[in-house]
Amino acid sequence: MNGRRLILMVLLIAAAILPAAGPAAAQATRAEFTATETWVEDISLGKEWYSGPNDKIYHEREGRSRYDVVATDPRVSGVEIITVNLDMKLVDDPDVYFAGTMHGTFHIENDGGTWEGLWTGVRDERGFSYIEYVGSGGGGYAGLQMRVHNQRLTPDWTVPHIWTGYILDPGQ
Repeated sequence: MNGRRLILMVLLIAAAILPAAGPAAAQATRAEFTATETWVEDISLGKEWYSGPNDKIYHEREGRSRYDVVATDPRVSGVEIITVNLDMKLVDDPDVYFAGTMHGTFHIENDGGTWEGLWTGVRDERGFSYIEYVGSGGGGYAGLQMRVHNQRLTPDWTVPHIWTGYILDPGQ
């Protein structure tokens, strides 16, 4: 009998809370966008070293690079500075050079505000990159959230990354 009472209480509490959360969730808006992210320069390679058998694992910590982002939603376009942390194995293909995991932070700035967040991704044996971004807005974009899937389907680092993403405005 006590188990049934507990289940009933949980259901009653959930029923009381969910209607209150429903209208707030319904006010959230989602603005989808696409973008290109083009490398401009490496600001700093940070700390680099090799490890593993025959020094075939390349590591980088706190490297910094500048990119230009051009998006269908102007709130996302701007100058981007990323920090880079890599753990990559060297591969024999000179076009690919290395494959492995990467992560870091990003900061995008334009006249309307800023975006700050984290990214994580992989570079596969073909040299293709798949990266996920999660960020929050600042300045004129305060309260907004951004999610991005970033990919480059070539090992050529001069080719821009392609973004598909959205801005989430949770409403007030």
